[in-house]
Amino acid sequence: MSGGANETRPPSLLASIARWLVLVTLLAVATTALLLYVEFKGTHDRMRQRTLSGVVRVIERAVRGPDDRLNTALTESVQAMLRVNAASFALVDGEGRLLLGSAGVEGPLDPGATERPRSVFRVPAQNGEPPLYGLSHRIAVGGRPYWIQVASGEEELHIEWLLEEFVEHFGWIWLPFALVLILVNLVIIHRGLRPLRRASAGAAAIGPDSVSERLPEQGMPREVLPLVRAVNQALDRLEAGYEAQRSFIADAAHELRTPLAVLDAHLALIGAPGAPIRADVAGMARLVDQLLDLARLDALRIAPDESVDLSQIAVEAAAHLAPLALGKGRLIEVIGDGRPLPVRGAHDPLFRALRNLVENAVCHAPAGSTVSVELALTATAEPLLRVIDRGPGIPPDQRARVFQRFWQGDRDSRPASGADGAGTGGNGTGGAGLGLSIVARTMAAHGGTISVEDTPGGGATFTLRFPPMPRRSDAARPSPVATGTRQAPL
Repeated sequence: MSGGANETRPPSLLASIARWLVLVTLLAVATTALLLYVEFKGTHDRMRQRTLSGVVRVIERAVRGPDDRLNTALTESVQAMLRVNAASFALVDGEGRLLLGSAGVEGPLDPGATERPRSVFRVPAQNGEPPLYGLSHRIAVGGRPYWIQVASGEEELHIEWLLEEFVEHFGWIWLPFALVLILVNLVIIHRGLRPLRRASAGAAAIGPDSVSERLPEQGMPREVLPLVRAVNQALDRLEAGYEAQRSFIADAAHELRTPLAVLDAHLALIGAPGAPIRADVAGMARLVDQLLDLARLDALRIAPDESVDLSQIAVEAAAHLAPLALGKGRLIEVIGDGRPLPVRGAHDPLFRALRNLVENAVCHAPAGSTVSVELALTATAEPLLRVIDRGPGIPPDQRARVFQRFWQGDRDSRPASGADGAGTGGNGTGGAGLGLSIVARTMAAHGGTISVEDTPGGGATFTLRFPPMPRRSDAARPSPVATGTRQAPL
């Protein structure tokens, strides 16, 4: 399945951890709140029962008179205690009759209490009064059973007030506390995954031109360090194989140059019969030179302060290829004002790249036409170099592949303008398809880009775009190159 809308996004480790973290945190908060509520309610019930039991004991001592007789008259101190605690009480005999009660009590507070020795009951709210919670306790006086029933709303009101205060002053922060906890945990996880992001960025920066780079091991967690070391070891093996391949190509190309030069010299002695073979030998020599260029590009390292004059390179490349252009009936012109156009880069790789590009245009431009090398500076201080020919152009569907290695377009019919026929040695038979690939790799090594588009009126225009030079001062900045001033055609 190809990319685009059909691609499935890989799962996010941070999102997965965050989901489980939120779930566990909310579950922990809910469980804690439930346990706190159960404990609070249990403590509340125990406190109420202890309070009511204390009132029952006071009333029991008051109604148990001398000689184990029932006393139905309460002392003033007991009545004051009941008023202070806002407690209602009732003394009920075995038949459920009310023997003694507080003001307003006209019957048993819990009519069914005579069936149990001790029970807790609730009196529903009546006449706007709050509900009462009570305790019924059986005693024996003079051998007869009695039940002391005590109910109070004051204790419950106190507990409800305490619960309300708890909810208002503490319970409301439960949700914000959970949210803050989740956010803090997410920040901690995000910081904890920072080494992975750093390793990922380092791995993304490693390419064919930076095979010597390695993932940073310093600061890596113990859980991630084995993976980073394994990747670095794999990169070591990859670099060793890459170096072996590059050395082989460079050595083979270098060793082939001398035999080809000797062969060309012998063919020159033969004269006209050897001319067709000399053209093939020239193509082979060009291929060997391109292989050497590729090997040099693999080892290219550009210093931060290294710069060259793009205008000078353009003039040098045009002068170098002037004999070839004149031999084919073409002209080469450099369009600019002659002032320096500095770019960050190395002279030799840029010269070889521009030579490939101009030679490619010369080989495919029609006879009598002119190949233009145009220099310019954009409004954003980006140096540009354009190679313009008036050939048949490059079809739009082939422009995305024209910079690939060994791609030669419609070679069996006619070579398109700019299709990589450079390196033919002037025979027009086509090359190996490396010239434009070398140009693209050279621009990538210099932090620039190359693109191709149609030339107005027919042909192809290759544009080399370089990054702006670092600003030092306005005086040191190169002046824009005028595109209307032409140097003498070469």
